[in-house]
Amino acid sequence: MTYKETGFRAFYQHFCGLPITEEHRKLVENYPGADAADSMLVYGYIDHDGGMMMEVLCLAVREENSYHFFDTQKSGRIVLEAGSIQDLDFAFFADQDGRLKKRYQKQIQELENRIQINDNVEKTRNLAFLDPVRNLFAPDDIRVFLLKEGIEPEGRWVRIRDLDGHTFIGELLEEPEADFGYHRGETIAFVVQEDQDHKVFCISNMNPSMRLKASDLADGSMLKEAVVVFNKERTQEHLLDILELLRDSWVWIPCTAVTSEQDQEAFVKMLQEAGDDPSALVGKEITMQDSVRLVPDILTNGAEFFFPIFTSEEEMGDYGKIFSKVQKHVLEAIGLARNNEKEPAGIVLNAFSEPFILDKQLYDIVEQMKSRIVEE
Repeated sequence: MTYKETGFRAFYQHFCGLPITEEHRKLVENYPGADAADSMLVYGYIDHDGGMMMEVLCLAVREENSYHFFDTQKSGRIVLEAGSIQDLDFAFFADQDGRLKKRYQKQIQELENRIQINDNVEKTRNLAFLDPVRNLFAPDDIRVFLLKEGIEPEGRWVRIRDLDGHTFIGELLEEPEADFGYHRGETIAFVVQEDQDHKVFCISNMNPSMRLKASDLADGSMLKEAVVVFNKERTQEHLLDILELLRDSWVWIPCTAVTSEQDQEAFVKMLQEAGDDPSALVGKEITMQDSVRLVPDILTNGAEFFFPIFTSEEEMGDYGKIFSKVQKHVLEAIGLARNNEKEPAGIVLNAFSEPFILDKQLYDIVEQMKSRIVEE
């Protein structure tokens, strides 16, 4: 059997034996046993941007029913792309007793450290129903049909970057021929569907679901209502409604005013001069010598931090009374959350009434969304 016949699963995170071709022999000529070897032991992994790869761990001699392995190469590494071995017959090592994994533990750990990927992308690699629409040599790349009213559908490769429920988030790898409103390198959302013959296909609906006027979002009530609907019925459509409204919204951020030491000292001095007579402060003015910094508050939930935003000042309730309130566009709020030193797990909207959490993995999606605002 060959890679072309089995696909990536027989190799991914598995040990396999491959014959040494003349092309490969030049690559492994410095490996121990190169003169006698006719095979090589490889370990399969996925480079998110490079595709399916095989790392050569050592060379081997294939005997009638077994392999004799030579020592591991001590320096340097040889990596083979899946396309270069697709037609070679390979031997699969189940390694049920874990001996191979133990023997090559150091090399595998170094490899995993180099190719770290977020858990959601790893999860999608286990979704076998996606296999018919995967790129044979790049398992994270999915064939997606772009749909928009008045335009013929186009199939384009999209690289999975994240997963939210049943919605996949990916990077458009190819420039569409027609004007779908999205371009190569931009982030799009897509879903998996089946036709009447149970054949799987992926689609990205690029029809804007709503047109908005700036005045529609001014008081935050439309966004607040969308969250209420989503919290009652957590569907993909309702989630996208929130994200589209959020993309064009202005939100309120609770902040603490931080003054310089010099200004604090001046204020304390003024209080001391007033002594026991607070009325002496009436009418007095203090001029700040330095700028006042407004530091956003951060909420804690267990071991996680969240960046709070609100659809209106009133939504803060009693919590907001001790803070200065700053209105920012949500795209600016995302930037503040992303760069906060506490590294929040996400942004929480209206935390004390009808909350909605925008996970940090979704920041890119909101930022890449097209504005739905039209001229009034």
